[in-house]
Amino acid sequence: MPANPLATAAQRDIEAEALRVFDSAVLQQALARLRPQFLADPRAATPAGRATLEQNLCEIVFSAATHAVVMDPARPRVGWTINLPHRWFGRDVPGSRHGVDNPDNIYRVIAIDDVSHYEVRGRVRPEPGPDVSFTVFSAYPGDGADSHSLGLLTLAEIDTDADGAFTLSVDPGPADGRRNHLRVAPGARLLFVRDSLHDWVRETPVELEVVRLSGPEAAPATDDELALRAVQIAERAVPYWIGSMPKWFGQRPHNVLPQASASNFAYTKQANAGGQWRLADGEALVVTIDAMAAAYVGFQIADPWGAAPDYARHSASLNIAQAQPDAQGTYTFVVARHDPGVHNWIDTAGLDEGTLLIRWQGLPPGAPVAERSLRHAGVVRLAQIDRVFSPAERQAQGAARSAAYARRLFE
Repeated sequence: MPANPLATAAQRDIEAEALRVFDSAVLQQALARLRPQFLADPRAATPAGRATLEQNLCEIVFSAATHAVVMDPARPRVGWTINLPHRWFGRDVPGSRHGVDNPDNIYRVIAIDDVSHYEVRGRVRPEPGPDVSFTVFSAYPGDGADSHSLGLLTLAEIDTDADGAFTLSVDPGPADGRRNHLRVAPGARLLFVRDSLHDWVRETPVELEVVRLSGPEAAPATDDELALRAVQIAERAVPYWIGSMPKWFGQRPHNVLPQASASNFAYTKQANAGGQWRLADGEALVVTIDAMAAAYVGFQIADPWGAAPDYARHSASLNIAQAQPDAQGTYTFVVARHDPGVHNWIDTAGLDEGTLLIRWQGLPPGAPVAERSLRHAGVVRLAQIDRVFSPAERQAQGAARSAAYARRLFE
């Protein structure tokens, strides 16, 4: 494996193939046909929605191209996706953000089916993220319907050797004494791996590769077939993602947040609290949460369509390793368009509205999430906030964040 566990030969090949599909005439024509669906949505008439519309359209379509390329269960590969636009290995790669993507997560996908036998081989670096999960999904996220979790293992449940190496069997059979086994239920289509990182400087994703041991034969798709497949995926994904944000986050007025509730998107030890935010000039949304002893806690915003802002350049998210705690041990975040002069600034990257999501992962058994998670949420004038963080400190914080993110992309 390379020094960077994301910079694999498989990743380079997947991105090169996805770029060919994305640039194909048939997919670009589909992109043009799909644009009116965004333009017809009320969010397209708002400043924030208008500013981010084209980016969301293009990234959802590039994600469809990646989906078409990587989802071959007869030739599985580990593919890193749902990430920022980036340049490496001499290639400019579009972003693939959607669904309020978490800046702390390394999202990797492995195509599987419900009849074949696979081995996922990996190695844990000395400092992995605090929460790493391997989830069997019924569908690729956003493929026209909600994905459902059909099985799960967390890294804490996987046996490793003295060097951190492990082999995970993934197949329809029972464990029959196999320790590192993930049984595949009928309808399984994807193994979804999430490395949730607290410390972007020290923590490193798990090394991964996949081997198919047995299963039905299938001919590889041609580029033309992949492009047509990507068109079909994009035609499902665009209306799905346009409709998901109002469905998931539009149940309450702007700036009104609920207590956390359990989620089974990836696994049952997770709780989320989400909503919509909207701020006039000179306003800030102040939110105080309890970490509830979770292994991972992250607070983030996204644009009105659900894509995270450029989190390498903006503090559009903070987790509890990056944030400063309150004296009481809680965490208070300030969402604002302009710098409020506090450490825990959630920078909206100039947007005046969008979505917000707080995640608690790896909760201890019996954690009373509904009673404790949200301590306060309310809008205040920026002038009411005491400025204790200097411009020089902010510049240093931003430079450190950008450098830490760059670790994901070294060659």
